[in-house]
Amino acid sequence: MAARMGSGCARVGETAHRVGSDELLAVFAEGDGYISHVLVEDVELAYECANAATFEHAVFRDCLFEQVDLRECTFRDVVLENCRFIGCVMDKAWLNRVDLRDCSAPGLSLLQARIAWVCAVSTDLSYANLSETSIDHFSLDGCRLREAALQRAKLKNVRWDACDLTRIDVFGTPLAGIDVSDCTFSAPVLSSDYRELRGLVVGADQALDLVQLLGVRLAEG
Repeated sequence: MAARMGSGCARVGETAHRVGSDELLAVFAEGDGYISHVLVEDVELAYECANAATFEHAVFRDCLFEQVDLRECTFRDVVLENCRFIGCVMDKAWLNRVDLRDCSAPGLSLLQARIAWVCAVSTDLSYANLSETSIDHFSLDGCRLREAALQRAKLKNVRWDACDLTRIDVFGTPLAGIDVSDCTFSAPVLSSDYRELRGLVVGADQALDLVQLLGVRLAEG
């Protein structure tokens, strides 16, 4: 059972050890920590470092992560419910079976991260750097992802339904078989290798935007 914040959490090499919130923050500051089976509610984590920490079977609800260094962290079977991420960096992080729905994470950096079975439905990402990221089963339905850098990313099973993709840089990223027909998708920055657009499904308004951008090259298959 997940313990409430302030009454218990698991630390490295320990289970069901009772600690207070100050000690939990200390785990963040130390880095290389291990936090599992903990319920954290209404907690502000500001200017902390959790570099290379591991979170498993944890629930963070209504929490604020401000300027928290989450580089190379591992999140497995973690729920981040209605949380806010301000100025956070998750470069080279591993997100596996993570629920990010209804969160706010404007300006999130996930450079060279690994993302698998992540749900970010109705999440406000605004701008996200996903360059060189490996993505498999990532649900972005209804996200507010106005600008995204997806340079040289590896995309597989990504759902974009009803996303706001105002500007997206996908240089060097194959987009074959991706359906963005229900998205707002204007002023895209696309790869110079137009063969990577094969199988891309777009709506009528989006097609006009692409024609203006690519000209006759759009008709080359």
